[in-house]
Amino acid sequence: MKKTALLLFSLCTGFVQAQELKAPVGVRPCCAFGVDLKAQLGSVPVPFFSLENVLSSSEVGTHHYNDGSESVSASILGLNEEANGIIFTELGGFIDTAHVRDTADYTYYLFQLNRYYLGRAAYLDLPAELRIRRIRWFEQNTPFSEQEKIVRSAQAAALTAFQLAQWHEIAQWFGMVSVSGFKELASAFSSEDLYSNMLGAKLAKQVLMSNPELDQQAFSKAMDSALQRALSDLQAQSKSITKELIQQLDGTWWDSSRRLPDKWVVRFRDYHLALTLSPNYSGSTHSLSLNDRFTNQQPIDQWMTIELVAGDQENAFSTLPNALKSKSIWSTRDFQPLASFAKSVDDQTRPPLKK
Repeated sequence: MKKTALLLFSLCTGFVQAQELKAPVGVRPCCAFGVDLKAQLGSVPVPFFSLENVLSSSEVGTHHYNDGSESVSASILGLNEEANGIIFTELGGFIDTAHVRDTADYTYYLFQLNRYYLGRAAYLDLPAELRIRRIRWFEQNTPFSEQEKIVRSAQAAALTAFQLAQWHEIAQWFGMVSVSGFKELASAFSSEDLYSNMLGAKLAKQVLMSNPELDQQAFSKAMDSALQRALSDLQAQSKSITKELIQQLDGTWWDSSRRLPDKWVVRFRDYHLALTLSPNYSGSTHSLSLNDRFTNQQPIDQWMTIELVAGDQENAFSTLPNALKSKSIWSTRDFQPLASFAKSVDDQTRPPLKK
């Protein structure tokens, strides 16, 4: 009787904690690939403004779980304790720390929910990104220990957080607006994005499996250490080297003659959505992977999955073929066809470099 009471108390406590935790708000202001990027409003260049985008590993500041308390403008201007940008690593190529941290935060958030919902029938709607993002859990009768549930909760959270990042790239390409009036076309499928997202999911999974009881503040502190270790292991280079390498890619990966939010500031994109990723930079060879199955080989999507539910922004998808456009719900299996459609359009419309 005493054990039963303790179990019920634990479940109720977990439910309350999951409900009280805020989902990460939007995404951190991140970087179109390039350096010293210029901007314009409408057709008018913005004077005295450039966005360098580049950091050294010592400049990333302290991780803050993205609950909306940090302002977008302060993040862009570097006034927060957390700083984000691009770091070149010998083994992992270019790393965008904003993407690392966004997916780490979603892994933490979903892990808290999984500890209560995994194995139960339930769903939760997240704020829309062109479509409603629905997390669905399925009822299961498989018995497992508390330790097994922690492991499964972390594995499922990391996979689902990464899949949310994949969807974010798709939504950006189709014209999603996070900050009013500012489309994010220049960031969609940027070459370093998904590798950075996967790194964040893996780091958060490792942190949570080592210490599943971390509160929001302790998780943020643990992510500081995990990110620094990862950057060291991947052989992060100096800010000057990162900047030099990005400048060398001007005209192939990006176009310095264009101004944000022009989509074609970024010329090279990675539309390949997979669970094993290698860096796009030649010579950087450290691959990352996430498993879509638990250790017993049962598919994670039999326990937890994402649905993209049609809402009031379907006009964004008007150019899609009917086979995709007619679906009121997309699953993760539709992600690659959507990304491949984006690639086919870009291949046909990519403008020549300005002289």
